[in-house]
Amino acid sequence: MKKQLKRQALRSVARGGLAVGAAFGMVLLANAPAMAADQWVYWTEGNDDIEIDLHRDGTFRGYGVFNADPHGLVNPVPGDAFQACDKYADGKGIEVQRKFEGGSWQTMATTRGMNAPHCSLWETDNMPEETFLGVRVCIVEGTHRTCSDDRWTWA
Repeated sequence: MKKQLKRQALRSVARGGLAVGAAFGMVLLANAPAMAADQWVYWTEGNDDIEIDLHRDGTFRGYGVFNADPHGLVNPVPGDAFQACDKYADGKGIEVQRKFEGGSWQTMATTRGMNAPHCSLWETDNMPEETFLGVRVCIVEGTHRTCSDDRWTWA
């Protein structure tokens, strides 16, 4: 009889603990910040140029560009150049990164530390013709970054 009472008491405590734990978990879930819904839009301009736009929660936030070859007479754009543009004042920045096959990502242009709206200057990286490289765009804040998928092209 004592054993049965002990088991029932333990089961009641366990059930009560599960109920409290479940209620606590629901409170945590209800108060958790919503995850941002990022949509990356990829553009290819000309043969080798790339633009990657970021829309977060339905709002255009910014973009990054790789320009393979120089063009333009009025507002010339250099070749092998990267530009980051932040269009939304949310305390975050935009970075454009590149890597070569087998290499690691390197930030080439950034809006870190600047107030939006802001576009970085064109940052050039004089690469030999027909260099194969990956390009991606990241939204950054402090040490955290969320990046687009890679897009590969030729310099």
